[in-house]
Amino acid sequence: MLTHLPGFILPKHHRYLKVAKQILEVAHKVRLYRGDVLRAEDLAEQDRLAAQLVVLVKRSAPPAETEPAITALHEVLVRNGGKIYPVSTTADYVEMVVMAAIVAGAIRSFLLQPFKIPTNSMWPTYNGMTAEVRAPGSEIPSLGTRALNKIQWTWTYVELAPVDGEVKIPLDNAGFDGKDKHYRPRGRSPGEGYMLVVGNTPMVVDVPVDFGLEGVLLRTYYPDYAKLALRRQDNDRWDKLLVQAGRDGRIENGPKGPMLLTGYKVKAGQPVLNFDILTGDMLFVDRVSYHFVNPSRGDTFVFKTNNIPGLADRNGNPSQNYYVKRLVGVPGERLRVDDDGRFLVNGKVVTSPEPMVLNSERATDRGYYGYLADLGDYAYAIPLNKEYTVTDRHYYALGDNSSNSFDSRGWGEVPEKDVVGKPLFILHPFTSHWGAAK
Repeated sequence: MLTHLPGFILPKHHRYLKVAKQILEVAHKVRLYRGDVLRAEDLAEQDRLAAQLVVLVKRSAPPAETEPAITALHEVLVRNGGKIYPVSTTADYVEMVVMAAIVAGAIRSFLLQPFKIPTNSMWPTYNGMTAEVRAPGSEIPSLGTRALNKIQWTWTYVELAPVDGEVKIPLDNAGFDGKDKHYRPRGRSPGEGYMLVVGNTPMVVDVPVDFGLEGVLLRTYYPDYAKLALRRQDNDRWDKLLVQAGRDGRIENGPKGPMLLTGYKVKAGQPVLNFDILTGDMLFVDRVSYHFVNPSRGDTFVFKTNNIPGLADRNGNPSQNYYVKRLVGVPGERLRVDDDGRFLVNGKVVTSPEPMVLNSERATDRGYYGYLADLGDYAYAIPLNKEYTVTDRHYYALGDNSSNSFDSRGWGEVPEKDVVGKPLFILHPFTSHWGAAK
């Protein structure tokens, strides 16, 4: 009887045709996908019953005639349908997942797009990868704590000494200014991680490509320098530290160049570094609003970079990345950064939004260290030590973390056509940033 059909309820008069049409669609699907594996007589019986039901549907036969025909076709389809009919829970689940993927793709293409903040160029508004640093000898988080931390996309790094000896930081010689030699931490080796030296034995610290270890080294071995509120933050802190280390004789020449002596001595197997890396903010980008209103100065915005020549690789291949920055200048506006790190638009210091105001005031207690006028000598650089007028159909972009942001000062303007949208909601991790995007 029709009341026993899986997924069907005995229809009222206005619904029975719909049920008949549904089971005919199933019969057609079974024929398409299983016709070559069914016995000829089984397939012929299915086709005969389906043809009879088609006739009944076309003449809108009453339920008294249609119900037996539907039941008969159902019984044959149970034998012939395999995994197609009756529909299993697994099949329902797979179909649900496929449909969810289609819907998610449509949402991503036209409404909302997920975006992960990779670097700290927009800190403190958004977090890129950041570190929580512990003294090397501090207690190492338990396995249970590490497992829970991964829910927050936090990974623990405990780097152990390969031998006994003093920890040394390899340096690059950055020149001589007539008074002091200039050094920098060597940084990541191409294709490898960061190198430290214990005694005379090198060790490699492998961290994500977008993560800079210099801040961890500074906070591990020189916490007092790490607290200095300087204009260029860690860059200026390292400058002060290395100049003083040179004067104190704490820089030695090793087989591969100069090394900074940290004064921290370890035994083999003891921690050299002990820190966590917290992932960058994951947010949703609103792809709709900018179809109806133009971006405004002060917005944080996401844009494609494939049409920005200053971001092409050394072979001239366009960048395929998406960036998030703050839009600080629209076409026709005159921009400049003065000697005090204040941002001026058309000759006046900005009065909104709050992050731009705080940067102009150098509110270091809240993480804003002021604007820098330039990033150095880049081919497509647009420095702001002199007034610059934003060109038509382009925008000028800066990072809130001015001393650690590669932006329009280095690679030029953002084409209007490449704007994707504005951050809408920070959905992960569940930190103080969670919620509506600034």
